[in-house]
Amino acid sequence: MTCCSASSSSTCPSRLAVWFPRIAFGLVLVGYGVNHYRNLSGFTDFAKLPFVAIPLIAAVVAALAYVVPLLMIVGGVLFAIKQLCPVSKFCILAALSGIIGWAGLAILLSTDPNSIGNLGLAIQNAAVLMILYFVIRKMTKCSSGVASCCSPQSVH
Repeated sequence: MTCCSASSSSTCPSRLAVWFPRIAFGLVLVGYGVNHYRNLSGFTDFAKLPFVAIPLIAAVVAALAYVVPLLMIVGGVLFAIKQLCPVSKFCILAALSGIIGWAGLAILLSTDPNSIGNLGLAIQNAAVLMILYFVIRKMTKCSSGVASCCSPQSVH
């Protein structure tokens, strides 16, 4: 027995349950990326501030501050629409692990104890998003689980 008949597979509740978390998570990533681009000069300054004493690292971080929001937007959109999954995975994991690595390095090199709180918050937010990504990806995987119970092939 399946969760729904072939005629109502487009409105199957479990199909909606599979898409809602993907779309919500994708929109969160897109929102973060767009917000970073809306305030790009502030975001770039914030990103390179812990590294002002090391000009080469500050220049690399400033350049990456232009790329990370793009990775979040592309990865979020592709994840939400469940297309080009390897590209989506690369974009999301590169952006989030880049944020964690940047903030961790900034904490190690920082001499300003006031900035450590903001950097720790960046690590925390990126880590939570990464955990959510893996949970939602596993939960909404189209295999023998919930996603396929509404497909016409599984209707008996």
